[in-house]
This record gives sequence, C-alpha cells and structure tokens, in this order.
Amino acid sequence: EGACARHGGAGSEASNGEARSAAPARVLVPSSGEGPQNSGTHVIQEFFDHVKKLWDDEGVKACFERSNEYQLIDCAQYFLERIDSVSLVDYTPTDQDLLRCRVLTSGIFETRFQVDKVNFHMFDVGGQRDERRKWIQCFNDVTAIIYVAACSSYNMVIREDNNTNRLRESLDLFESIWNNRWLRTISIILFLNKQDMLAEKVLAGKSKIEDYFPEYANYTVPEDATPDAGEDPKVTRAKFFIRDLFLRISTATGDGKHYCYPHFTCAVDTENIRRVFNDCRDIIQRMHLKQYELL
Repeated sequence: EGACARHGGAGSEASNGEARSAAPARVLVPSSGEGPQNSGTHVIQEFFDHVKKLWDDEGVKACFERSNEYQLIDCAQYFLERIDSVSLVDYTPTDQDLLRCRVLTSGIFETRFQVDKVNFHMFDVGGQRDERRKWIQCFNDVTAIIYVAACSSYNMVIREDNNTNRLRESLDLFESIWNNRWLRTISIILFLNKQDMLAEKVLAGKSKIEDYFPEYANYTVPEDATPDAGEDPKVTRAKFFIRDLFLRISTATGDGKHYCYPHFTCAVDTENIRRVFNDCRDIIQRMHLKQYELL
C-alpha cells in the first residue's frame, strides 16, 4: 500500500536549492495499491444482460460469500448490485461510483495540491512485492510516510502467492519500513483503512479474526479506547486489536526518533477522510518544521 508526498511552506513551491525553511516536505505513502480509474471502454448491452444473470445466480452468490479465498476486487458487489443503472446509455458515474473504482498501483504517481496555502507534493507507490524496489527513489528528503493498511484483509491472502495472509504481509512490510536504517527519523501516519468492510465482516461472524490471529482470543480493548457513536463492541475490539498489532511494532524500538500516528479510515467516506486529512496536515506541518529545525 503506498504513496509519497512533499509539503511546502505557506504559498511556496520551493526547490531544494532555496532556503531551508521553504524547502518542500515530502511524504511517502505505502498503500493498498488501489485507486480510481476510468477506462472509457464501450460495453454492449448483451454484456450487461449476462452479468446481471450471473449475479442473480445462487451458485455465483455462494461463490461470492467465499471471495476471501480468491482474488476479487473490493468494489465488485457495489457495481454488480447497480448493474441496471451502470448499463444505461446515459449513465454518469456518481461521486460514490468514482470513489469505489479501483486499479492496482503500478509504478510511482506524483500529485501536487494545496490546502490552506500549504503545498503538498505526494507520491503514490504500489505496495505489491514487485513494486517495492521502486520506492528507493522517493526516500530522499521525505518528511513523512503515510502507510495505508487494509484492516478488512485479515482473512485474505496476497495475490503474489495466494498463501500469505494479507494483514500479516502488511504488518511485515510496516516493520521493515519502520526499522529501515534510512528512515529511522521519519514518522509514519498510519491509515487503518476499510473500516466499513472490517465492520461488515466482524458483524457477519463468518470469518473470525481469532482463526487467523489466535492472539485475538485473549485481547482486551484498552481503557482509553474511544469507540465511534453507536459502534458495536465487537467492531471496536476488532479495530483496536489491529491497531495495536501495528503499534506493538512501532513501540518496540523506543528510540524516540520517530513516531506512529494511527487513524481509522474509510476511503469512501468523504467526511471521514476530510477529518483525517486535516489531522494529517497538522502532523506533516509539525514534522516539516521540526525537520528544518524551526520547531
């Protein structure tokens, strides 16, 4: 899961050759490797008719219930249930449709944007095994790393070998980044993503976390844990357990040179992301000022 970003001083777009106080900050984000896409491909009506028949089939529905056992894109159910509207000749994607679209991140994608007169320079990098060797060119002068972990993947396997647990792989990758000697002073903003899908799985009760992480059976929610309003205690316990798996790694070194800032996120919930990004913006700005000895 990945991305990398730079953030500049207010109203500035400074280069490395300018004053240290104006130098852009960079943020590296290892992420799930999924993002919006629009292929523009023309699809005939017959295709939609066949898709609808397949989705209405009980055998296909039964296979979908076991989708954690094979590779199926997260947005499959969302679009299959909306096949009638998607197949319309004058169909125009809604904001939610666009947010639900996914494509694997391959290579490095660079994005620049400004929030409250503060410039950000972000690089999105793929988290798949064969993509990680490309990260090295993004590490120079990084201000912060945004690490995006799919919490709902606790019962899934990676596409590279169809054997390794996805969440275990994410934890191992996080540990390798956290302990990388070149990144010992770079803090990580941890996005514990896909909270909506995690809640669905936990409440459905078909895939128990303890079947994949035995230590969950004895896990107790910390006293300072704050659940969302109306949140089921089972969901609260699950999400804080996964959070603590990552924090256990980040607190193991205890050198005080870098920190982990966890956030529970749902990428398709715009209000949630807006709140989280505001927090991240403040964190990145503080990191930037500290990096250049202005704080």
